[in-house]
Amino acid sequence: MKRPTDQQLRERLMQPGPKRQGQPVDAVTPPDQEMAVWVTLDMLKPYEHNPRQVQNPKYEEIKASIRAAGLKHKPPVTQRPGEKHYTICDGGNTRLQILRELYEETGESRFHAFYALYRPWQSEVKMLTGHLSENDNRGQLLWIERAKGVVDAKAMYEEESGNTLSQRELIKCLAEDGYQVAQSHISKMLYTVEHLLPTLPNTLYSGLGRPQVEKLISYREACRLIWARCTEEVSPEGFAEAWHQTMAWFDDEGQTEMNWSMVVDRLCGMLSDHTGVHFNVCELTLDNIVTYRKRRWDLEEHQAFEALDVELQQMRDPDAQPPSVYPPLPESATEPAVGSTPKAQTSEPEPQAEQLPSPRTLSRDTPADDERAESTELLRLREQVAALEREKQRLSESPAPMVPGFSESMSEASPAPVAASAEEEADWPEGAARSQAERAARLEGLTQSRWEESPGKRGYRHHLASELGVPSFDFEQLAPLAAPVLSGETTPPIADVWFIEGVEDEPRSLRIRIRELVQVIARWGGFGGSDVVIADDDGIGFDLNPLPDAADRRARFAWQALASLRGELNPEYPADATLWGSLLGTHREEGAESAWDDAVLLRFFRLVRLIRRLREHLQGQQEAQS
Repeated sequence: MKRPTDQQLRERLMQPGPKRQGQPVDAVTPPDQEMAVWVTLDMLKPYEHNPRQVQNPKYEEIKASIRAAGLKHKPPVTQRPGEKHYTICDGGNTRLQILRELYEETGESRFHAFYALYRPWQSEVKMLTGHLSENDNRGQLLWIERAKGVVDAKAMYEEESGNTLSQRELIKCLAEDGYQVAQSHISKMLYTVEHLLPTLPNTLYSGLGRPQVEKLISYREACRLIWARCTEEVSPEGFAEAWHQTMAWFDDEGQTEMNWSMVVDRLCGMLSDHTGVHFNVCELTLDNIVTYRKRRWDLEEHQAFEALDVELQQMRDPDAQPPSVYPPLPESATEPAVGSTPKAQTSEPEPQAEQLPSPRTLSRDTPADDERAESTELLRLREQVAALEREKQRLSESPAPMVPGFSESMSEASPAPVAASAEEEADWPEGAARSQAERAARLEGLTQSRWEESPGKRGYRHHLASELGVPSFDFEQLAPLAAPVLSGETTPPIADVWFIEGVEDEPRSLRIRIRELVQVIARWGGFGGSDVVIADDDGIGFDLNPLPDAADRRARFAWQALASLRGELNPEYPADATLWGSLLGTHREEGAESAWDDAVLLRFFRLVRLIRRLREHLQGQQEAQS
């Protein structure tokens, strides 16, 4: 082959190359795997939906560390399809902001260009959950920031799937994307964003924590239930606006704890103004709902709305049940004529215990005395009040003072009982404490911890008993004469192991009290609130399911003791876990963890008494039917 000449070689080299077949691109395709990339501040942008809305409390510490030692923890970045800039993912927005500030202040290149960890793009919701998980694991997100992030994630999931997610499905989706959250928290988060954030934005973003939010939710739900009960007085749609107008006054920047006494006062005032129900009734019902729901009691079964229903009935039909005077008037009093002067009583009435008037006798819009006629009932009431004032004056001048409370806290919670008269002391049993010092010492010795009963509840309980014609006593009155226990449990104090008040001496109330005491013993055994103890509305108030296989000896002791009351012992459990075993102290042979303390044993005695009484009622019903 003939060798080409130099001229031919130059001509071939000068010929144009092959033409490009593809289209030109403006940017390189992002990598499909994790890798380190060299970036500058101009190539980065923060995440637009970052759940953190408040500055990181450790902002200055992080800035000082980066200024001194440089960027040790590289922020992870990703790139959305079709975008030129990298976006911060899985946390790192605070570090990006600090780097920009340091570059503006110093101009050093180490703050402008650095290596970052690139992660392939997945989806918007995965980026959001990544920020939630990263910030929440460090414990630096506020409750409202977490709640807002979860609500945004729920909206993204629903947009992707086209279906509405339940709370359980939302928890599952969040867990798959690496963010764990409890279902109880999910429901409260959704509630916070929907109902609390529009009313209290400054307070929530100031750092109002989960316990305070849970308490606020409980009060709002209690107010909503009261509002819904007043169907004829208000419209259901007006509650949200009334709540917003009332609670917006409490929205203060920098507030991390609510002034609950003022909040409750304003809420009761709001309910009273809109429904017409007396303030005291609203306060009593609100307290009942919050307390009973915290203990997971059934509101209808425990008559949380009883005072409210009575007040509403009186408001809707005043003639159906005329208002009663409380305290009740003496039966021997004669009815004076209208406008006549009442005659002086021949004998002064016995001093009444300090009680509150019935809610039904209170009126929000009472006319002045000079604008209404003197009625017979009003004259009787004034005569009774005058007699009580004279008796009070006589007792104040008497050398026998009031019996002091056993402690300062108890005296604040309820008034001290009146010292017993000579006639009452003569009727006391043999060996009972008679002097004031003995009664005070015995009261303190029989009390293990404090249990508060508001004056409103105490007065209403006494009034209800008086209308039913049954006796009613207070713990401070029976303590020096009985065998009571006051242990700080959620159940009311046991003023007498044997005595049963007439208000509770019927099958339904007895079953309620039996279930309360059974739960106390079950909690001592470690299975309280579980499905081991179930309610029984036909028998003695409760039934038992078998214990789990991993139950310890203490749980078996408690289960066997409760089963003995039903007459169905388990031969595999300790045979001495009965009332006789507790009396003889045989549990202590197995160790202190299986021994019954005095508080549990005394409640077991009370439980035996209530079950015996309930069975008497059931036997009477069977005999009546036969």
